[in-house]
Amino acid sequence: MPLVKVIESIDEGVRQQADRLHRQLQDAIGSESVTLRLEGQMIQIFRDVTAMMERVAGFAMAPLADEMTPEQAGKILGISRPLVVRRMDDGRLPFRYEGAHRRCKLVDVIKLKAIEDKQAETLRELAGMDEVDYQPTPKL
Repeated sequence: MPLVKVIESIDEGVRQQADRLHRQLQDAIGSESVTLRLEGQMIQIFRDVTAMMERVAGFAMAPLADEMTPEQAGKILGISRPLVVRRMDDGRLPFRYEGAHRRCKLVDVIKLKAIEDKQAETLRELAGMDEVDYQPTPKL
């Protein structure tokens, strides 16, 4: 399972089931255990969430339309705030100004992360190739 999973649309049936599960969990506050019945897409969502919790120390859940600061985007991208600003300035990360402050959408940050992860993987594969024998041209 990839570390980033995007669910772009949730149908009304899943929303209703999520509402029912949320109410059950709210009622169970303070309880030691709760039994839930999952159906359809909710099974896969819970499977993905628990798998992610098993694999990483922390994760985020937020609506894709949420906006974030360059610092928050940097945490997701694994880079510093100034590098996020550089990506905004060179057009790789769409943003808008809120007064003097920059804001970008979570969905755009996730897309940029996927692109940069793919590029890094390709570079690792290229670096691992033994067939390339680069010999710089001597300067005369």
